[in-house]
Amino acid sequence: MTTTEIVTAYLRAIEAHRLDEVASFLHPEVELVEHPNQLNPQGKRYDRDAMRAAGERGAKLLSSETYAIRSMIVEGDRAAVQIDWSGTLAVAAGPLPAGHVMRAQICSIIELRDGKIWRQEQYDCFAP
Repeated sequence: MTTTEIVTAYLRAIEAHRLDEVASFLHPEVELVEHPNQLNPQGKRYDRDAMRAAGERGAKLLSSETYAIRSMIVEGDRAAVQIDWSGTLAVAAGPLPAGHVMRAQICSIIELRDGKIWRQEQYDCFAP
């Protein structure tokens, strides 16, 4: 698979909450860096296990989500992806009721090693 195919399939597995499939794309030494944003002001770093736990929480919180790829620039084993994200809450979250659709513009820099997602830096800009 090409870098474009791997990144696209990885994002499709995330949005479908297919956690075992997501795990199949991850390098054993994967690191996800979530830069500070409106929902996580301190930012966060995730290893493989923490990514799985976050996926499980997301599957309970969201009844559905979509990652619409606006553009992807690929250079070898590295991709810069611009994404229009939306997620529909399955349950109330803070002041937001169940059924509310959250939206964000995302820039994700994804690097592969040995054909797997090795490093991901995420910049999430949530709509007010």
